[in-house]
Amino acid sequence: MKAEQFFTEAEKERIRQAVVAAESKTAGEIVPMIVTAAARYTEIELLGLVTGLFTGMVIEWLWSDPWGAIYFQLWPVVGATIGFLLGRLPIVKRMLAPRSRISEAVHSLGLASFTEQGLHHTKDHTGILILVALLEHRVEVLADRGINVKVDQSVWDEVVRIITAGIKSGQACDGFCNAIARCGEILATHFPRQGDDKDELSNRLVTK
Repeated sequence: MKAEQFFTEAEKERIRQAVVAAESKTAGEIVPMIVTAAARYTEIELLGLVTGLFTGMVIEWLWSDPWGAIYFQLWPVVGATIGFLLGRLPIVKRMLAPRSRISEAVHSLGLASFTEQGLHHTKDHTGILILVALLEHRVEVLADRGINVKVDQSVWDEVVRIITAGIKSGQACDGFCNAIARCGEILATHFPRQGDDKDELSNRLVTK
């Protein structure tokens, strides 16, 4: 499913309101984000193409008949096409891509998105990115240095588990909202809202 279609408009509004409520208690900023895939994994598509081409060549060699119909000579093309199309399927990419490659792709996208969404420019460096990658079935929480010096990684692992449990139970929106609320509690403990605090970033769900 595409990231844009994963949540209904009503659910997107619930997530936005969850961010507003969480940020009302803290000087920090929270950006929720969901992406269809963290990377294209073109190497899997290429693997499918090469494998299909080789399989087609073997079939043509076994069934070769120089006096036969021309379609027997098209097996390499057919095999390459089928292999390439199979390599484009999300489930195939998730099965064949090494875990290290998936982790690297999700983390790299998270770092790039952190900068792209302006989280690194927040006052006192108290921004949090909550990233969900659908193809990879991965959740990553990235916090700026102002937070990380005070919050242990195990706390972010807890936030990841909240979202993951929500998605697995078919209550993805609830999971997202609960994770956002938890982030708000964490931020409020260390960075309570000040009288002159301003909402620095958009509260909407970012989709890509």
